[in-house]
Amino acid sequence: MAEFRYIAFLSYSHRDRQIAEWLHRELETYRVPKRMIGTATPLGPVPARLHPIFKDREELSAAGSLNAAIKNALGSASALIVVCSPASAASPWVNEEIRNFKQLNGDARVFAVIAGGEPWASRIPGQEEQECFPPAMRFVVAPDGTITDVPAEPIAADLRPEGDGKRVGKLKVVAGLIGVGLDELVRREAQRRQRRLRYAVAASLGGMTVTSGLAITAVVARDEARQQRNEAQLQRTQADGLVEFMLTDLRKKLEPVGRLDVMDTVGRRALAYYSRQDPTKLDPDALGRRARALQLVAEIRNLRGDSEGALAAFRQAAGTTRELLARDPNNGQRIFDHAQSVFWVGYIAWQRGDLKTGRQAFTEYLTQAQKLVKLDPGNDSWAAEIGYASQNLGIVELDDDRASQALREFDLTERVWAKIAERSADKREPTYFRAQAIAWKADARRELLDLSGALEERRREIQVYREMLIADGNDSKAKEGLAVAQYRLAQLQLETGSSRQAAATAGQSFETIRKLQTQDASNRLWQEIAIKAANIRTEALIIAREWAEARQANRWALDNATKLVRLDSTVTNWRTDCLLPARWMQIAISSGAKDQPAVRQQIAQFDRNFSWDPAGKASEEERFAWVMVDVLEGVHWRSAGENSKARESFARAASRLPTDHLNDPRLLAVASYLNRNQGIAGLPQVAPATASRVRYDVGALLNS
Repeated sequence: MAEFRYIAFLSYSHRDRQIAEWLHRELETYRVPKRMIGTATPLGPVPARLHPIFKDREELSAAGSLNAAIKNALGSASALIVVCSPASAASPWVNEEIRNFKQLNGDARVFAVIAGGEPWASRIPGQEEQECFPPAMRFVVAPDGTITDVPAEPIAADLRPEGDGKRVGKLKVVAGLIGVGLDELVRREAQRRQRRLRYAVAASLGGMTVTSGLAITAVVARDEARQQRNEAQLQRTQADGLVEFMLTDLRKKLEPVGRLDVMDTVGRRALAYYSRQDPTKLDPDALGRRARALQLVAEIRNLRGDSEGALAAFRQAAGTTRELLARDPNNGQRIFDHAQSVFWVGYIAWQRGDLKTGRQAFTEYLTQAQKLVKLDPGNDSWAAEIGYASQNLGIVELDDDRASQALREFDLTERVWAKIAERSADKREPTYFRAQAIAWKADARRELLDLSGALEERRREIQVYREMLIADGNDSKAKEGLAVAQYRLAQLQLETGSSRQAAATAGQSFETIRKLQTQDASNRLWQEIAIKAANIRTEALIIAREWAEARQANRWALDNATKLVRLDSTVTNWRTDCLLPARWMQIAISSGAKDQPAVRQQIAQFDRNFSWDPAGKASEEERFAWVMVDVLEGVHWRSAGENSKARESFARAASRLPTDHLNDPRLLAVASYLNRNQGIAGLPQVAPATASRVRYDVGALLNS
C-alpha cells in the first residue's frame, strides 16, 4: 500500500472557491472526538486530525490537460472530495480530476459535496443546466480511464439549508474519511460538546419524531395565537407542558439521525414563545425551560458550524441561569446549572480562538465550582468541577503563551484531585487525574524553559503511576501513562545534556509499553508510544555516539512507523510525530558514518515523501524534523566544499523556526548553533541565564 501524502484531494470550480475554502478549513481544523481516536474501522484506526488536504491549485488553461503536479497530488491522496455545483459539472478540469482519481482508485473513496444545483437534473428535460454532478461523478469509470454509461452511486453530503446543512454535511464527509457511521460521529460529537452536562444532546428527529416535533411547534404557535386572544392562562399551561416534554423526555430518548432542521425549528418556536414574556416575571420552572431551549438552539447552531450564533445563544442561556441563581443564590443545583452555561460560553469561545472570552468564562466557571464546594465540602462530584474548571482555564492560558498562569491553574487541579483521592474509597480515577495534572505542569514548566522543574514534575508523575500499579499491577491505563511519562522524561534529560541517562530512560519506556503490547498487539496507541520511545532512544544514542545501537533502534522505529502509516495514512500525527523523526535520524546516522551517497539519497527521499506547509501549524516534532534535515543537508554540502549550497540549507533551516514565540529547548539549541557556527543572523535570542539551562548537544548530534 502506498504512503499517501494527503488525506484527500479537494476538487472544485473557481466559482465555488468560497465554499471550497470553508470546507478545507473546517476539515483540516476538525478535532475528532477523543474517545473515537484509535477506534478500529475498516479503514484502520480513527485518526486525531484530518491534515493535510490538497486544495491550492490554480485553474488550468483551457487548452491543456492535467499537469504533472495535479496528477501527482491525485495519486498521493487517499480520497477525493468534489464540491458539486452547476459550475463544477461544467468544468472539464473537475471532471478530469474525478476521472483520473477513479481510474487510479475506483469509486469507493470519492465524496460528493453538493453546494448548489440538483443531482441528476440532467435526466430531466429542460433542467439540464441545474445538474451539479460532473459526468465522471455520475458514471462508472473503467480501468482504462473511459467514462462508461453505467450509472454510479455517488456518496453525497448536501451543504444546502434544505439538505443536510453545512454542519451535518461536513460531518458526513468526516465520517466517510475516517470510516465511521454518521450517527456514531454525530453522537460522539454531541457527547464531546455536552461533556459533564446531565443530559445528552438530541441532534435531530426523524420519522415519527418529525411528526411529534411539528405537532409541538403547531401547538406552541396555536398557543401564541390564543394568548393574543386573551385565552392565555389555560393555553400557556398546555404549551408549557408540551415544551417541557420536548426539552426533556423527547430530547433524551431520541437518537440523532441527521435532521437538525426539525429540532432547530422546534427550539426556535419555543424561544419565540418565551420571548413574548418578561423573564423577570417567569417562574423558575419556565425560566429553566427557557434556558434549555436556548441551549438546544445553541448546540444545533454549533453543530451546523455557526459558532457565532451558538455563542450568542449560550450567552442568553447563561443570562437565564444567572437570573435563576440570583433568585436562589444558595441553591446548589442553580449554581451547578449556571456553571455549565458559562462553561459552554467559554468552550465555544476557545473553539473559535477567542481566548479572552474563553478565559473570562472559565474563570466564572471556576468561581461557581468553588461556591458549590463551599456549600457542600464533602461532595466529591462538586469538588471535581473545580478540577475540570481549573484545568480548562490552564489549557487556555497555555494556548495563549501564558505558561506561568497555566502552571498556577494546573497546580490547583492537582491539589483538587489529590484531596478527592485521599478521601475516596475508589482512588484509581482521581489518582489518574492527579497524574495527568502533573503532566500538564511539566509541559508548562518546559514551555517556561524551567527544565529542572519539568524533570521533577515528570519524576513525580512516574511515582504516581507506580503507586497505582502497586494497588493494581494489571492497571493498563497506569502502565500506558508510565510509558509516556518515561519517554517525556527522557526527552527532558536529552535537553539538559544527559544523553546516556536519556537513552536508559527511553529504553525503560520502550520495555514498559512493549510488555503492555503483549496484551493487545492491535492497540495502535501503544504502537505509537513504542515508536516514540524508540525515536527518543535513537536520538540519545546518536548524541552519545553509540552508533551500532542507534542504527538498530532507528531501524526498528523506521520499520514500525512505516507500517503504522501504511495502516492508515490519514492519521497525520503518525507521520509527523513517528515517521518524520525516524527519517531525520536515519539521515543523521548516515551523516555520522560519513556515508555521503546515503545522506544525499535519504534527503531526496525525505523531500519526495513529505511536504512542508509554511502556512500550516506544524507540530513540535514535525518542525524539528524539517529543521534537522535542512541542517544535516548543510553539513553535507559544507563537507563537500559547496559552501554556498550549505549556507542556503542553513538559511532554510532558520526560516522554519518560529519568529514570534520560540520556547522549544531543542529548537533554541539549533538556533544558537546556526547563529554561532554558521553566522545566521536575526534568529530568536534568549537571555544567557535561560540559555544555560538548555544543554541539548546539537554539535554531537551533527557529529561535529
